[in-house]
Amino acid sequence: MDEKKINKDIEFTDIPDGTNTDIYANLKEKLESVEQFPGVYNFKFIITGGLDKIQDLRAVLPDDEFIEHASKTGKYVSITVKKIMQTADEVIAVYKQVGNIKGIMIL
Repeated sequence: MDEKKINKDIEFTDIPDGTNTDIYANLKEKLESVEQFPGVYNFKFIITGGLDKIQDLRAVLPDDEFIEHASKTGKYVSITVKKIMQTADEVIAVYKQVGNIKGIMIL
C-alpha cells in the first residue's frame, strides 16, 4: 500500500465541532479538515458481538488487512483497517455499511 503523509499529530481538540446537525455531513466536514484525500485512512472498530462479526466486517472491507487485538478478558476485539480512500464520501460510505452491523462499535 502506498501510504501518503498521515498526520499522526492530530489531537481530538484540533478537530472542529462542525456546524451541521446531520451527523454524516458533520463527519464529512471534520474529515476534510484533518485528512488528505486520496490517502490512507485508519478505520478503527471494536467487536462486541462475537467473533462472527469479524466476518461481517470483512464483507464490507474484503481486500484489506485487518490488525486485530483481543482484550485481556477476550470479550472484545479491536480492529484497525488501513485503506486507501479517494474522498471523505468513501469513508462515510464504509461507516454507513458497518453501522448496520450489530455488535460492532465504530471509533
